[in-house]
Amino acid sequence: MTPRILCFGAGGHAAVVVDLLQLIQARGEAELLGLVAEPGAETHVLGAPIVGSDAALVSLATTLGATHFVVAIGTIRGGATLRMRLFEMGEAAGLLPFVAIHPTAVVSAHATIGPGSVVMAGAVLQARVHVGRNAILNTRCSIDHDCIVEDHAHLAPGSVLSGGVRVGIAAHVGTGAAVMQNICIGSGATVAAGATVVRNCAPYATIAGTPARLVHAAQS
Repeated sequence: MTPRILCFGAGGHAAVVVDLLQLIQARGEAELLGLVAEPGAETHVLGAPIVGSDAALVSLATTLGATHFVVAIGTIRGGATLRMRLFEMGEAAGLLPFVAIHPTAVVSAHATIGPGSVVMAGAVLQARVHVGRNAILNTRCSIDHDCIVEDHAHLAPGSVLSGGVRVGIAAHVGTGAAVMQNICIGSGATVAAGATVVRNCAPYATIAGTPARLVHAAQS
């Protein structure tokens, strides 16, 4: 059966996800039913209608005959936490998380991508890469061999992971950042745009610069 998808979100990141889902729909591999978002001025995103809010998710899913969902919330203040909540809400409503992979992405046959993760245009995933649930692998990010990207993490456009890197749950690696081999980025950590990471980053810390240094430590 063709997946019938509800997309959570209606902002800038959602527009990129909708564009990807429309490509997948044009190939006959899925059907985008619409977007789930809080009421606002917009009624459509790239022609895809906003069909209701997450408060009515169960009834929306039933009425529209939805089978799958995608979370299309990027990293804003509280973004990872919001993505996690929406992912759990989608599963609680009985929907399946849909894996969306752009046709221009290069994904090794020996890589694994978890439920609900999104792989954007030009991304590269090499052999033995493992991606968890609900991750964002954004435009032209590069993930080399044996990396692990855990649940709800976000690799921003143009970010680069060398071999053997681990990115923790809900961590964010900023635009154009480069992470050297065998580094661990802790859960909830933030790597600033353009950073060069040469040592491990503690959970919930923020690092920036070349080489990357601690900007904000995790709060106890």
